[in-house]
Amino acid sequence: MPRMRRELHRIVFTRLRVGPRTQDYYERRIKEGKTRREIVRCLKRYAAREVFHLLKQLRPAPRS
Repeated sequence: MPRMRRELHRIVFTRLRVGPRTQDYYERRIKEGKTRREIVRCLKRYAAREVFHLLKQLRPAPRS
């Protein structure tokens, strides 16, 4: 589990550095009065959902 957290952290901070959508999201939330920690938490949750859905697609369907 620590590896997954580390990778989510890497995804979020890479997106904050180079991803215009994530940067726009960050700026909007700052204007709303959110803290950096709250914003990063939301971004990690979003990234976790994306990764989960990608992994779910890769998993073979159970055999009957």
